[in-house]
Amino acid sequence: MQMQRAYSALLTLAALGFVLWLIWSRLRIVVWVSMPWWGLLLVGLILFVSIDFLIHRVLGGKK
Repeated sequence: MQMQRAYSALLTLAALGFVLWLIWSRLRIVVWVSMPWWGLLLVGLILFVSIDFLIHRVLGGKK
């Protein structure tokens, strides 16, 4: 049980790092679109939650 919780936390951290990397690599586009800071935060949060959900779904997490 303890190992499963650590594994889940590691996957969540990896998903967060992936989302931040995607945002950072596309930062030029965000500047050109002229998105407000809260819009960028909302897009990042939605992207993080969806990637985290997909990772847990693929690896057979709780249903």
